[in-house]
Amino acid sequence: MGSHYRLTCLHCGKLFDDPQEPFLLGCGENHPPALLRALYAEQRLPVDAQEPGLFRYRRWLPIRQTWPAAGNPVVFQSRALAAHLKLDALFLAFSGFWPERGAALESCSFKELEALSVGARLPQGERRTLVVSSAGNTGRAFLQAFSRQGQPALVVVPENALPHMWITGDRHPEVRLAVVRGGGDYSDAIQVGNRIASLPGFFPEGGARNVARRDGMGTVMLAAAEALGESPRHYFQAVGSGTGGIASWEMSLRLRQDGRFGDWLPRLHLVQSEPFAIMRDAWDRGARELPAVEEQEAKRRIARIHSPVLSNRHPPYALDGGVFDALQDSAGKTYAVSCEEAGQAGRLFESLEGCDLDAAAEVALAGLIRAVAQGQVGRAESVLLNLTGGGARRLIRERRRTRVHPDVEIAGPGIGEGQLAESLNLLQGVRS
Repeated sequence: MGSHYRLTCLHCGKLFDDPQEPFLLGCGENHPPALLRALYAEQRLPVDAQEPGLFRYRRWLPIRQTWPAAGNPVVFQSRALAAHLKLDALFLAFSGFWPERGAALESCSFKELEALSVGARLPQGERRTLVVSSAGNTGRAFLQAFSRQGQPALVVVPENALPHMWITGDRHPEVRLAVVRGGGDYSDAIQVGNRIASLPGFFPEGGARNVARRDGMGTVMLAAAEALGESPRHYFQAVGSGTGGIASWEMSLRLRQDGRFGDWLPRLHLVQSEPFAIMRDAWDRGARELPAVEEQEAKRRIARIHSPVLSNRHPPYALDGGVFDALQDSAGKTYAVSCEEAGQAGRLFESLEGCDLDAAAEVALAGLIRAVAQGQVGRAESVLLNLTGGGARRLIRERRRTRVHPDVEIAGPGIGEGQLAESLNLLQGVRS
């Protein structure tokens, strides 16, 4: 497995075979930053119904293996919420724990889809430690999926993410957690994670640059195409990095090329949380470059948003193949909603549909409510609302949760090399 795809640079068009050395994350040529994209041998959506979970789409995933006990995105048509919003074709993509709907992602987050896909991109037998930085839900998903598989990983999170670090079942001894103290945020965790990943025995997961991360998340759009029989006309999601928006756009391009799911691209509606909404601010100005926000001011704003996972200070917005291009190609819209709007949306959903949402999914629903009120969505048009997490309260009642405590504490993003190395001495058992 692995010969069913190649990679291409979205700036210069250079083609690559995916090397065994994980992971190829960039072109390497001397040109402006650009993402790589996977090109699959099969032009029509291939579905292997016998494969577990999201691996039913394995031939449209850049992977070398499949992992057992894989979850999958669940897509179904809403009745109660749709009636409330006066939408005739509202479909919900739910990634979380909702047994009655067939949703069994026990991390309660769609980030488990990317963790599974990233893990399956690894060559079999890889024992070096993958380093992944997270604001919360990504870290929990990697802790969950990599513990289940016994694959070495180090998750790096800011201090405010620690309450969200839990898994169901037992943590594997080679799956570790590092916390950045001193008031660090997601961007600080990324900075520290990149430094650790450059050390012997470690390697970077790569974030948005990892094609497996994006295409794993993109399986939500594939599940929607199966459920609707066509691509939706509108797509709503809350974003912090915007990687999920890029992923949905890329999968929509493949579905359009397939020819059986419509000749259109879904219009992306990407929702941020006030008062930190730099992608909304840039897109509303028609700007490819993000607005400059002083670091401490950005952190003050981030402390007031509805969901900490929507807080990347350096999202993949301007580079070739990034959020700007996705919005431009899809005639997209951006929004920023208040904490009050998001909280009201979450309560509305639970009262109508019967499941709790995580904070980011509440933001997405609030964005849909705003768009409907503004007349951005026609009553008869098909809408896919990507609810990227939920069901945690139900899971707490029905599953054993294990709190994950940090194995190493890092003083802050400005820690010296000597201090960083000393802190990482605690992780010697991870490296091989």
